[in-house]
Amino acid sequence: MPTTVKTRREKPLVKKTSAVESLSFETLNTNAQHQLTSLLQTTIEIEPLFELFYGQMQHLLKINSCCYTHTEKNLTIKLGTAKRHSCDYSLSIQHQFIGELVFTRELRFSEEELNQIEVLLGTLVYPLRNALNYRDALNQAMHDPLTGLGNRGALESALEHQWQVAQRYEQDMTVLMIDIDHFKSINDRFGHDIGDYVIKEVASTINVTTRQTDLAFRYGGEEFLVILNKTYGLGSTIIAERIRENIESLQLKTPGGQQIKVTASIGGSQLRANTSKDELVKQADKALYSAKGQGRNLVIFDEPHKEHQRQGHLSV
Repeated sequence: MPTTVKTRREKPLVKKTSAVESLSFETLNTNAQHQLTSLLQTTIEIEPLFELFYGQMQHLLKINSCCYTHTEKNLTIKLGTAKRHSCDYSLSIQHQFIGELVFTRELRFSEEELNQIEVLLGTLVYPLRNALNYRDALNQAMHDPLTGLGNRGALESALEHQWQVAQRYEQDMTVLMIDIDHFKSINDRFGHDIGDYVIKEVASTINVTTRQTDLAFRYGGEEFLVILNKTYGLGSTIIAERIRENIESLQLKTPGGQQIKVTASIGGSQLRANTSKDELVKQADKALYSAKGQGRNLVIFDEPHKEHQRQGHLSV
């Protein structure tokens, strides 16, 4: 099936009435196209791919900025500094949309330059599609299919990285272990489909309650783990209590209208000197079991302080 690259040209951001200044195309020839094709085949990752492509566009056409977006994939890559004239391209290959690309520069683009850009875009589309597919495969491999949260594989990588950063820069770090209370009884009473529904709703609640800098994972079954960056003491307690309260406040019902009461227990552990990442998780898990043993629907930290053990509402 032949390749189709759909392009859309956009008017300059600033119209100029003076004569258009053209660039020489002595360096834009078939050799440049072949060289760019070879260069783009050296990586399968999308960010390095655009860095290579943008570098060549700078050299060949004096491009000042490049912005790639793919809204459906929540992907934006910006390179360089935007200038006042732009050309906009919508890219697709074999009826598959692969994103939008905007180039800018100080000088207005001539018709010949726009034609050259479209030729060069032809060298990008296949490597870009491959990079997008690779990115999707990685995301699927690192995310739990039911909840969309990171899975155990993603957790191991993120925990190592965050622990290293906290150690290197002497930053605070907290781990929360969260477990849905009496989950087996929910499955036994309502069935596994409703159990999956409850897990998804709890995961969504955790995700929206935590901050953008925090990282949430499905640890396994009905258990979740959250990494709170640069957080310690009362700050950790407040976030943990918000998660617990928001889970308790969920208004879940079966398709038949039966109310599903959901609560969760939370155990927390805070990074201290000489604490390994594995110990951090084990301490949070131990605190979680303590919360379970003390009545559930509780937040307990491995080094309890007065504010760490509260049931009910915490005003913040």
